[in-house]
Amino acid sequence: MKVTTRRQVLIEQMNFLESNGMGCAGCSGTCCTYEANSMLITPTEAIELIQFLIKENMLNDDLKVKLSDTIKKYRLMPKYPNERSYLRKTYTCPFFHHKEFGCPLPREIKPYGCLAFNSHHPEIKNSEQCFSEVELLKRRQDDHPEEHTLNEKYRKDLGLNWQKAPIPNAILEIWEKFSFFHQGLD
Repeated sequence: MKVTTRRQVLIEQMNFLESNGMGCAGCSGTCCTYEANSMLITPTEAIELIQFLIKENMLNDDLKVKLSDTIKKYRLMPKYPNERSYLRKTYTCPFFHHKEFGCPLPREIKPYGCLAFNSHHPEIKNSEQCFSEVELLKRRQDDHPEEHTLNEKYRKDLGLNWQKAPIPNAILEIWEKFSFFHQGLD
């Protein structure tokens, strides 16, 4: 599956770090909160998330309210409404503390930036020893040039005026724009 393939190098790095005692399991998840999270995702990542949410029966009115509340609480409005470009702002991810502690999104669907933000110190209890592996993200992007074309296609076909958006904005805009997402995608 291409979704996993595009994430493979990032997942392998997470697995390597975990096998060397530098995983996220003992952490409080600061990186998912307003203290450290400013994650922006592409249209492709947003659509993959929506497809997963539909499959898992998680795309519902409760999630819609949570996404809207996150946007309002952290003022994740576009920089210029007509351009729909977003400044990086910190916010708590709407998927953090879903039903139990942590994130309900499996690695095979997580945003690339989430997968690349890793612990590099044993016994992490917060994100102080974590950082984004920018070079690994660049390598992942270089390994999948077709993704740029896919993002441009989605932007054009869906009438999106942004390259990247905060997770709640991206999901909500695409979801609200097209009611066929409520029934599922092919």
